[in-house]
Amino acid sequence: MKKDWQASLKWNVDLFYKINSKRSKFLDKFYMIYFRMGKSYSLPIYLPFFLYYGGKKGTIHLIISILITGIVMPAIKYTFRHKRPSVLLEKVHILEPVKLKSFPSADSAYVFTLLGVIIFYAPWYISLLFFINAVIIAYGRIYMGAHFPLDVIVGSIIGLASGVGGYYITQNLIQN
Repeated sequence: MKKDWQASLKWNVDLFYKINSKRSKFLDKFYMIYFRMGKSYSLPIYLPFFLYYGGKKGTIHLIISILITGIVMPAIKYTFRHKRPSVLLEKVHILEPVKLKSFPSADSAYVFTLLGVIIFYAPWYISLLFFINAVIIAYGRIYMGAHFPLDVIVGSIIGLASGVGGYYITQNLIQN
């Protein structure tokens, strides 16, 4: 194991191995397809929910929140310049080729941004679907060998904070 601040956190490495080492043919096939739902190019799939439940205000809120996430994430990623688990650890199962920096998880931030916005507009059961989707994506980032658990946790917090922050910015823009 190479020296790195994240690899020195025992719980982070132990949890990574616990998730990444449990292999399943079903999950391998599932995540090879489903991981794309955590990429920003999947927005057209999610957008109808925001248009239907949030209308113009919800769509503006979504755009502002995604912009916040899109500014904060690269700033943090290139400040910390953290390496991927496959570079730092041995015996990592990788399902997706990854190149950019690891900390924090942009995919987790993206889907939790969507969750952080939809909770203001949709009924609880739609918000629950978005939550389940976000957890599946976040778990998958570790399962696929792309991120440490701490990457996913911090990315998720940033995403939720962007959704909430975007709400208050939207409120101020629309009231004025």
